[in-house]
Amino acid sequence: MTKPKTLLAALLCSAMLALPSVATAEPIGSSWADVTKLPDFFTGNWQSVTSFLDREPKTPLTPKAKAYADAFKPIEDIPFAGPNCKTPGMPTIQRLGSPLKFFYEPGMIAVYIENSSMTRFLKLNGKHAERPNPSYLGDSIAHYEGDTLVVESISFADDILFQYANFPGKGTQRFVLPPESIFGPHGPNLRMVERMHLLDPDTLEIKLTIYDDTVWTEPYIANTQIFKRNRGDAGLPAEWVCGSSADPLEFDPKSNQSVMRDPAEVLKGLKQNEQK
Repeated sequence: MTKPKTLLAALLCSAMLALPSVATAEPIGSSWADVTKLPDFFTGNWQSVTSFLDREPKTPLTPKAKAYADAFKPIEDIPFAGPNCKTPGMPTIQRLGSPLKFFYEPGMIAVYIENSSMTRFLKLNGKHAERPNPSYLGDSIAHYEGDTLVVESISFADDILFQYANFPGKGTQRFVLPPESIFGPHGPNLRMVERMHLLDPDTLEIKLTIYDDTVWTEPYIANTQIFKRNRGDAGLPAEWVCGSSADPLEFDPKSNQSVMRDPAEVLKGLKQNEQK
């Protein structure tokens, strides 16, 4: 005869086996249906209304970075007109004022940056590559925390344009210009974390924190960036074309500014190149 306790255990075991298996819910951003659940970053595009450089940075520099900053001479322009139209990279490229356009597919959000016609790819709920190639935009992974998109980026090219601080007494106005700021190299473990959030249907806020213990003694919290939505025809992505070093406008590293060359000299140089 089966003992009562043994019979009860057998019945419980049978009941558990009969229960349907419960699938583990995938994180948001894993299917096409999820796009209806996400904050609407995707309609139109986003125009920055804040300065692309930071006002009055106060994060303490490391001794090495301070020595570099003390010897730094102001530049007059961002060298977009240098050879091959080299980008300044993140975070400057995304803050320069031309619109951002967000696109979605399961597992990814792409951000088209009209300035330089560059596109960032944010891997939703993904992992960093095991050996990411250093790049101007970095290797980026993202996830949602409620209605906030959190993006972590690593592995940046050595020569991105990177703001350290501002010269004493400079950068206090709403819009900061390159001559007021100090730029320098970053360390191998540079990491950027962005938090993107809609303040209202037509206002996007991006908060950026930069981690680099070769430059600052604590995390650098950048000025909050505010973007306004463009809709209709104004919200369509547009093509941005940068000239080459053969164009009349080019960056002169000796004077640290973009200069206009004589078109006749440019034409002469092009003819000489054709004959080589």
